[in-house]
Amino acid sequence: MKKPLILLIAVLYCLQSFAQVPVGHWRDHYAFKQGLYSAAGPTKLFVAVENGVFWYSPSTGSTGKISTANGLSDIGVSAIGYSPYQDLLVVGYSNGNIDLVFNDQIVNLPHILQKPMMGSKQINHFYFDSNKHIYVSTGFGIVVVNIDKREIKDTYYIGQGGTELFVNQVIEYNNRVYAATKSGLISASIDDPLLIHYASWSIEQSLPGVESEFNSLAVFNNNLIVNQSTGSLMPDVVWYFDSFAWNQLTNNFTQVGSIAADESNLIISSRQGIGTYQSIPGPLSVLTAYTGFQQFQPNYVSIDNKGNLVVADIILGMMYNHDQKWTQVSPNSPEDDRTYFVLPTNDELFVLGGARTDIWSNRYYPLTIHSLSTNSRWFTYYNYNFFDAVRITPSPFHQNEFYVSSWGNGIAVYRDGAVVDAYDPSNSSLETILPGAFCRIGGVAFDSQGNLWASNAGVTNPISVRTPDGTWKSFPYQGIINSQRQSDIIASPSGQLWVILPSGGGFFVLDPGDNPLSTSSHRTRKFKPFDSDGAALPNDISSLAFDRDGYLWAGTNEGVIVSYNPHRVLEPSVFSFQKVKIPDVVQGLAVYLLESETVSSIAVDGANRKWFGTLRSGAFLQSADGSNQIHHFTKENSPLPSNNIQHIGIHPKTGEVFFATDKGMVSYRGDATEPVSKFGKVYAFPNPVRPNYNGPITITGLVDNTVVKITDLAGNLVYETQSLGGQALWDGKTLNGKRVSTGVYLFFCADINGEQSAVGKILFVK
Repeated sequence: MKKPLILLIAVLYCLQSFAQVPVGHWRDHYAFKQGLYSAAGPTKLFVAVENGVFWYSPSTGSTGKISTANGLSDIGVSAIGYSPYQDLLVVGYSNGNIDLVFNDQIVNLPHILQKPMMGSKQINHFYFDSNKHIYVSTGFGIVVVNIDKREIKDTYYIGQGGTELFVNQVIEYNNRVYAATKSGLISASIDDPLLIHYASWSIEQSLPGVESEFNSLAVFNNNLIVNQSTGSLMPDVVWYFDSFAWNQLTNNFTQVGSIAADESNLIISSRQGIGTYQSIPGPLSVLTAYTGFQQFQPNYVSIDNKGNLVVADIILGMMYNHDQKWTQVSPNSPEDDRTYFVLPTNDELFVLGGARTDIWSNRYYPLTIHSLSTNSRWFTYYNYNFFDAVRITPSPFHQNEFYVSSWGNGIAVYRDGAVVDAYDPSNSSLETILPGAFCRIGGVAFDSQGNLWASNAGVTNPISVRTPDGTWKSFPYQGIINSQRQSDIIASPSGQLWVILPSGGGFFVLDPGDNPLSTSSHRTRKFKPFDSDGAALPNDISSLAFDRDGYLWAGTNEGVIVSYNPHRVLEPSVFSFQKVKIPDVVQGLAVYLLESETVSSIAVDGANRKWFGTLRSGAFLQSADGSNQIHHFTKENSPLPSNNIQHIGIHPKTGEVFFATDKGMVSYRGDATEPVSKFGKVYAFPNPVRPNYNGPITITGLVDNTVVKITDLAGNLVYETQSLGGQALWDGKTLNGKRVSTGVYLFFCADINGEQSAVGKILFVK
């Protein structure tokens, strides 16, 4: 499978603001800080991270990144390699997938990924021979790829009796192919026509530790270098073969990650640092640190064609040594890929890196808040006094203040990039299940009066309130709620507070009335969902959202249910939920919306359409009433890194949809934005429209259901449409489907009642 490679766009998107991403385009928001593997080309240096590859050009200082958002086919990178032949970068993955990255395209080789087998398919290393072949070290043997034909040529099973064997690395030495495996160093004559037959391969009996694991190979000064791995904190053993006998390097290295060599130096990366030999068995020069950097963890080292070191460092990303000076390279990104909850605001994006386990216990992740500013700079905040943050809620009183719900430490107040205050049983009405860090907050919500309500799981008084004057009070609703698994709390448009009771508990609803501190003004109800006929509906609730019509949508373990009169929830005789029927065009029968899915998240876009995240099947965009599917994004058909969607958030101004998954976060520029109440700044993007742009042109800043007419300067109607929320789209074509000519075009906007209007210009260059 071939995909176009859009490296330039990848670089530009790193620097773009929210509003500058074209509709229909994806961005990755992966961590590019933890370098795992490196490779060196003549003009670009490469480092792989878990979810992609980034590059650095020493001559220009430019950087870029490649991921599923711009061409790679997978995540879980486990090896990279570079060949000057066709300027080829090869990317391998832990599931066996392989991408061949050329200058103008990416060719996917899914053959190993699709291979039916029980053992490991992991890609461990690439070795390029002089015959335009790649020797791929895998979890089951050696695979040979023909670069010119973009296909697999041979597969070698070199275990005893032709069985699978985990191969870490392959290299050529003295007309033999050597394979470092988990069960010894194995070799065969490179001229043997039957390399495909296991009998052609033999274990190196003369090497001490004959059946140990060997993980790294290099050739230096006509010596074969091999590392014997202990797989622990005990020192590894580095051996060298001088064509006659095996000898041991006297220096000890712990957890050797790689060995690299050129004509002048042998480089060994290990837990202690980077060791350099200029002769064998000459003296060792150990680089225990990079100048100016106190923390380091080199994992893999390569050497470029000028003898400079390219280090993949787990803490620092890429470290490049040139003229005895170290340069750190790390693209703008979050510090890690933990994403559990996402909150887009007008000015900033906040992502929590917390979590709970599936059985509602703790993971003990430190409080992690990734924030993306409007100038597209990432900042990651860690606080080790709090853990397992599950929700972040904006304050109605301070623009840069947020309340973070912790599944163990109460509530943290986050302001201007740091925690400035906290609430727990020592200074509030919040309670703990057991002594210690068991103050579990499922979420907080502000009502229209500015009162902060907290869902406090598993305690005697599970609902707490903090009034604007700082008064705290809790309420003894445990007898009603009766649940250790008490989740998020959401304020409704009518002033009620809805608490999710997962695992079959249904809902708890509180109407605080006129006095939030007095139970005498409270009205409450705990119930499981039912339809208008009183029939039970799925009651394992996982997500809630009110739409623009005030309807309540709930995600369950059996799809979606909706209430069209949630404001009447305290009137059992008239209130109800119902499933959403979807016409089955194949069977002619009615089925129900996502009835086989656990719906983990619901987000409503500016056109009142519904985004649904699921735990197994990716994300769905449905029409406003839920009946029609507009998009279904999965790991298999989109840049999503996983089908396990933790949360979805939509940027109100741009319509960019952020998908937090268990493998990291990506975003998709949707075609609907939040409408404005009256026309103000109405603009088109891109403007001007360049000849090489074929995507939609957006007109943004509109009121709901704006009618948009596009004309030429003579007043001839070119196109007409209606906005999706606050945004309208034009494909750059006339009503007859013909691409418009170069020129200036006018867009006229009017609300549906004809009471407001706006006008603007678009320069089109064909």
